[in-house]
Amino acid sequence: MAKAVFGNHAAVVAARTEQDRIRGFYRDVLGGEITRETDQKDDIRLGDDFHLAVLYEDAGVALDEDDFLRATYLELKADDVEEMRRDIVGFGVKVLDMHDPHLYFQAPGGQVFRLVGTTEDLSRYEGTDHRELPSAFG
Repeated sequence: MAKAVFGNHAAVVAARTEQDRIRGFYRDVLGGEITRETDQKDDIRLGDDFHLAVLYEDAGVALDEDDFLRATYLELKADDVEEMRRDIVGFGVKVLDMHDPHLYFQAPGGQVFRLVGTTEDLSRYEGTDHRELPSAFG
């Protein structure tokens, strides 16, 4: 059987009205580099090898913030989780209560992230450690 893994490229659709906040968040808070910037699309590199395309749509085309709360959750890794947590929350994102010790937040544009440490043992979320998961993860 063939196997698949997630690659190092992703794309999200966001409302054009959020463009300035999205750029500021990914560049100024997360330390990303905007490698291409247009009215329709931004390409952002995070770390050494992750590339995020943000496609801007007019209102009514992109999911709204509430719809994103029920969409895909992404994982964001940081080498200094507490410093990154302060920077993210200080930027003014929506913090979500997930009954889990990690920070879950909604970034400008609506995407939901979980913040974890780069060296953190996440085996309990992978099914390889049989400790009980927080109730939010059933």
